[in-house]
Order: sequence, then C-alpha cells, then structure tokens
Amino acid sequence: MRKATTILLILVGVLLLASCSSSPAVDVEPAQEVMEPVDTPIPPTPEPTATPESKQLPDTPVTAMLGTEPDTTYKVDLPSFAPMTIEEGDLPADPGQVQARWYKAGERYVVAYAGLAYEEGDFLCPGNSILTAAGFLHVSNAPTDEGACEGFPTLTTDPEVGPVVCQGELLYVTAIPSSLQGLLFGTLEALSEDGDLVGLTSSVQSLEEIPEIDLEAFCS
Repeated sequence: MRKATTILLILVGVLLLASCSSSPAVDVEPAQEVMEPVDTPIPPTPEPTATPESKQLPDTPVTAMLGTEPDTTYKVDLPSFAPMTIEEGDLPADPGQVQARWYKAGERYVVAYAGLAYEEGDFLCPGNSILTAAGFLHVSNAPTDEGACEGFPTLTTDPEVGPVVCQGELLYVTAIPSSLQGLLFGTLEALSEDGDLVGLTSSVQSLEEIPEIDLEAFCS
C-alpha cells in the first residue's frame, strides 16, 4: 500500500513538472541602449559693431537768424540790381529757418548754416562779408554746384574759399581773416527760375571768444 502511494506521488510530481515546462515563454523587452549625451559647441557671441558717433559743431556765442530782420530778404534783377517783388517759393530758405553760426578755422572765419535742409545738388550761392569802419570787406560768393552763381559780381576765384558739406551741414570757409573784428554777414543766395538774384541774410557782431574748430577732423 505504501509502495502504491509513493508511485502515485512520483507520477503527480512528473505531471506538475511537465505542465510547468510547457507554459508559454514570457517576452522580455530587450534592454534599450543608453545614449551618451553629446556636447554641442555654443557659438561665440559676436562682438557688437561699434557705430561711429555723429560729430557736432560746438556751441558758439556768435549766431544770427537769416531773414528775420527788416530788409534782410531780397530779390533783384542781376544786371541792374533793381529791387523786385519776392514771390512765394523764390527764397532758398524760409525766413527764420536757418541760423548762421560763426567759428574760426585757422586764419579764416567759417560759418555754418544750421537748420538748412541741404541736399547734394541744391543750386545755392552762399556768400559772406564783414563790415568794419573801412566799409564792407572780403565779400565773396561761391557755388554749391557749378553754375549756381552765374552772373554774381562777387564770385570768388580763391580755391580755399567756398562751401563745404560735412556731417550733413553746409559750411562756408569765408575770405574773412579770423583776426578781423566787425559785423559779420552770413547770406544764402540763389538764382530764381527767371535768373534773378534772390536771398536772405543775417548780421552779428564778431567776438574774440568765437570757438576754434578743426575742419579736417570734423569732416573726416
């Protein structure tokens, strides 16, 4: 009886073992490959581009507005210099729009026409002079463009005298010695469509403390 029971237990164990071995296999996810981090180089920050500062003329105590005083705007017939009536749009600038700002550059006076909306090709004939006890001296006109002073009796032939455009400003290197004192006249003149002379002017007393400017440095 014991022998039969033992055989029965052995048979049960074999069946259990067989059933375990025939169980379906469990799928195991393969281990994922771990990616090493890649160092991405950071591009260098570009240096900011330096913007050149715009140059400005210094303040000067010697200034005057053009065309604001009586008889400082005019239109004349060039051959005879007979006065004519100023029509709208004749003048090269509006009265009170432009200020003559006076400086010294080396041995000459220089005037800047501040407030003038000057553009390359504008047909202007600026001019200057000084009034002393001896009368008007060193009177000159010079063109901003060829032909702008056609017929002007005071057209200069001095190559060192005339208009210069720097930093968007119209300046005029005058024929007036910077050592001379008197009443400085700064004018803007032009030719009208009919060929008449039109202009506006200003006057201001010179002073010893007019600032000195370096034109070459300002214009570079």
